[in-house]
Order: sequence, then C-alpha cells, then structure tokens
Amino acid sequence: MTQDAFLNTLMALQPAMQLTAEKLLHTEADAEDTVQEAVIELWERRNDLQHVLNLEGYAMQTVKNRCISFLRKHRDIATDNISLLDGVDDEAIKAEVALTEERASRLDDMMSHLSERQREAVKMKYIDRLSHEEMQRRLGMSSTNVYATLSRAVSTLKSMVKQ
Repeated sequence: MTQDAFLNTLMALQPAMQLTAEKLLHTEADAEDTVQEAVIELWERRNDLQHVLNLEGYAMQTVKNRCISFLRKHRDIATDNISLLDGVDDEAIKAEVALTEERASRLDDMMSHLSERQREAVKMKYIDRLSHEEMQRRLGMSSTNVYATLSRAVSTLKSMVKQ
C-alpha cells in the first residue's frame, strides 16, 4: 500500500477509530495516544494490508486491541479477565471496561484517605514504577522515610480492602 493510499484510507477511518477508543478509555487524551499507536502499527503492516478484505474492520479491531492493552497496562487488569478471541463482541469489552472503571473508582476513593505524601509515594511506586532512588530524589526524603511512607500507605489500603 502506498503512503498516499494509506493516508487517504486512515484519514477517513480516524474519526471512527477515535470515537471507539474514547468509548473504551473514557479520556480523549488516552484515546488519541492509543489511536496514534494503532495507526503506527497499521503503517508498519501496510504491505500486508492489501490482503485484508475489510480494512475498516481490521483497523477498528487494531484500535480495540490497543485499548485493551492500554487498560491492562494502566489499570492492572489481569490477563485472563479479557479475551482477545475473535468472537468477543463490543458488549463484553464494555462490561470489562465498566468493571475496570468501578475498581479504579474504589481505588481512587481509598487513595483519598491517604496523606498527600502517601498518595505520591504509592503512585510513584506502583503506577509510575519508579525506583526507590528516584522516589527519594523526587520526594526529597531519605530511604528510610520513603520505605516508612510506603509501608504506612499500603497498610492503610489493605485495612480498607478488608472492610
């Protein structure tokens, strides 16, 4: 597929791809990033796309798969919770997204009970996956204080989960 043909085809599909990603991810910025990644993936496979009978369906499935990967990466969905089999319909994906949103909401509520320092430390450790040394630098805390802050935060979160 030539560059012009690729661009013309994808420019026509981009609004639908963006809308699908926004419905699944609930944020415009994340949807834009995910669609951009999908377009890059499609560009890398452009030579194989001439054999695809339904390019629109293929592009939309690529976006859905990228959204699922995003949700797994950023919201810690277990691999076995979402099936990537061809027969999965939009309702199954929406149900998984709703469950993920509910879990994220509960976690946000629990995190709101932590001090600002504890929230920052938990985010850095478990979401941003920063090293202990990087956390020390960003928080301006000693190693012992970072460990104690994380320990207290995790202990508080565990006690809230048990309730």
